[in-house]
Amino acid sequence: MALRNRLLFWAVIAIIVLALAVWAFSPRAIDVDIVKASRGSMTVSVNEEGKTRIHDVFEISAPVSGQLERISLDAGDCVYQGETVVAGIRPVAAPVLDSRSQKQLSAVADAAAAAVTASKAELDRVRSELNHATTDANRYRLLAPGGAISRQMLERAESEETTLQAAARAAEAALAMRRQELAAARAALRPSSEDEGGELIDVIAPIDGVLLRRLRQSEGPVAQGAPLVEVGDPKEIEIVADLLSEDAVRISPGDPVVISDWGGPVLHGKVRQIEPFAFTKVSALGIEEQRVNLVVDLLQGQPADRLGHGYRVDVAVQIWSQDDVLTVPITALFKQDRSWSVYRVENGRARLRQVTIGHLNGQEAEILSGLNEGDVLVEHPSSRIVDKVLVRAREAAQTAFETPDDSDSAAVQLSATWDKAVGGCDFLIR
Repeated sequence: MALRNRLLFWAVIAIIVLALAVWAFSPRAIDVDIVKASRGSMTVSVNEEGKTRIHDVFEISAPVSGQLERISLDAGDCVYQGETVVAGIRPVAAPVLDSRSQKQLSAVADAAAAAVTASKAELDRVRSELNHATTDANRYRLLAPGGAISRQMLERAESEETTLQAAARAAEAALAMRRQELAAARAALRPSSEDEGGELIDVIAPIDGVLLRRLRQSEGPVAQGAPLVEVGDPKEIEIVADLLSEDAVRISPGDPVVISDWGGPVLHGKVRQIEPFAFTKVSALGIEEQRVNLVVDLLQGQPADRLGHGYRVDVAVQIWSQDDVLTVPITALFKQDRSWSVYRVENGRARLRQVTIGHLNGQEAEILSGLNEGDVLVEHPSSRIVDKVLVRAREAAQTAFETPDDSDSAAVQLSATWDKAVGGCDFLIR
């Protein structure tokens, strides 16, 4: 009896040891992060940094040589066409002109008169095109509700009308500048006996806008043609971004654009122009790149009054978008034998599956074949993950960190100076 008990005891010990050996040397499941293939909307964008700029910046120069009075206007002050005195110049007494100088100044005056005539003709041409565009836009607005024309045709007509309105304002300002140049040329022809010497000449603003910056401030002698200030209309704001040429060829005028990271709410715009001339730019890594300027117009009604000239923004040009697409995170994809592959979790094992992908963005990929909605995939597969290996979903502790959202207060602080500068400009609220 004692022998039987002793044998039974050692048999139990042997079974336990064998079970422990089997458990110790049996393959164990590898902890992995998992994701799912899902259906939803997907957008592919070209992202780049850009800068804002006022469409037409006018550099006002000294019409005559003389003594410049101190410029009292500050950057951001409102100026009004034909009213605001930007600077004052007290001309010096003109010397007696010899025959050669007389002929040269006469030629300059004749050229200035011809420039005025050309500016008038350009203004008439732009106004004629604007009238035609306005007529077309009004007709399309009547036809669009009934479905007689497409929404795209109406938007194109309204965009052309807006562009020609800006061109008409630019032509009017150019004509005003040409007239001032003509007046300066004729004044230079006057004999010294007719020159009053100390009479102050006022330099008048050619457009409604704000003073962007002073190129001269202090009193002192100034030569004819020397730049004094720059003015522009902040309502005519646009965005320019330089893209890689291989990205620019994928973009077309009219593509939607999302503008972000400028200190305020997300804005929306559309591509107006891809410039046809590329330029070479050296990247931060010292690599020469071919870049192309992309010009973006903000859509009407966007709260962009806090944007000024030269502000930094991030632009995302949407080149493709689809509502119902099967997608997976790109962190689940990897290349094997020149084909895209994933590890799909089936019955607790990772199974290698080849997939065909379509569009890619920075977060996800479009799946054309090889997966179904709801398939569970291994995320960030390591070298330990092979076909048919046991896997187990890792339990990740998720901790929510609540941080105060200071974006609104930051935007208010960022725009305080600009709001103070242009808040009282009547033309901004007309």
